[in-house]
Amino acid sequence: MANCHHLFQHYNSAIKLSDVDRVKLMSFRDSLRKRMDVNFKKIPSEQRRNLEIYFQTQGSFIMDTIIKPMIEDFDLDDGVYFQGNQSRVERPEPKKFHEWVIYAVDRDNDYETVTDKATCVRVKYKMGFHIDIPIYYADNFDSPDLAEKVKGWMLSNPVEFIAWFEEKTKSNFQKAFIYESLKYKEPYEKWLTDIRKRDCQLRRLVRYMKAWADQKKQEMPCGIIMTILVAENFAVNDRDDIAFRDTLICIKNYLSRNGVKCPRPTSPEGEDLFSTSSQAEKDYFMNALNALIQSANKAVNAINEKDACTEWEKHLGNRFPCHLANENHTPPTITERNIESLKRTASIAQPWCPKI
Repeated sequence: MANCHHLFQHYNSAIKLSDVDRVKLMSFRDSLRKRMDVNFKKIPSEQRRNLEIYFQTQGSFIMDTIIKPMIEDFDLDDGVYFQGNQSRVERPEPKKFHEWVIYAVDRDNDYETVTDKATCVRVKYKMGFHIDIPIYYADNFDSPDLAEKVKGWMLSNPVEFIAWFEEKTKSNFQKAFIYESLKYKEPYEKWLTDIRKRDCQLRRLVRYMKAWADQKKQEMPCGIIMTILVAENFAVNDRDDIAFRDTLICIKNYLSRNGVKCPRPTSPEGEDLFSTSSQAEKDYFMNALNALIQSANKAVNAINEKDACTEWEKHLGNRFPCHLANENHTPPTITERNIESLKRTASIAQPWCPKI
């Protein structure tokens, strides 16, 4: 049985956001924050109702599941919070907050475009990345309302999603790192450094799913859907190729049982994130998933790494390092470590996962 674990490690390095790009994103994020803070204060206090703004980076950048796409630009989500105590009826409509953010961004020659979307303002840079700015209103940061231009105000807490995912990774994340950022600045920075150094298997599998979707020509589920599907169906193994294959099977069985639905685990809890996908898009995703599983099975059972790599490369693209694959046949061996790995996989498997 071909062991492609080391090839997946190289693949992970190829798709993971580099430290150089990470530093670049943070630099432009900080510059944008300063500009927004200065410009927002130029709005007369009575017009902005004495509101102040605060920022919090969220999403895949914090959870370190962000990838560098093949063609599209990579991105960072940096939420802007308007702190106030007015009810949804008393405060201005979400559209007004979007207008304030666009004014505060103050587009200049560093940007290509500034786009007003339903839930955020997108600032796209010429250097091949963009920053999405989701807009929130809150009197405290643990129950913010998202300014959705179409649906109106809706409860949405991105920190809760980070906490949910980090609980799956057992990374010792604490919400206080963000809610009390000044007090917990040093432990938060250490936590961010530690998770990148350790780079646990669950984070890698989320990246593999996102990079696979990035290879497809048609519309595929967004990053948050991929993250939830992997986290809810994670099948651990000492080898990434087997863990990925088994997790894919768990995802397929889970979606087959639930009619291709992906309930959001945090506010708005239970919302089906596939609800805006057409039946054609769902069918395309399930067919692509089936094809990937078929190749994954062939790869795991191949007689050498070269044959296995051919199957993986069909779906993961030329960033998968087939040039490093070994053509020699290596007979499978059963060690105590292998047996313990199988036991761990069986112990965490959901009812719809393969039985060991």
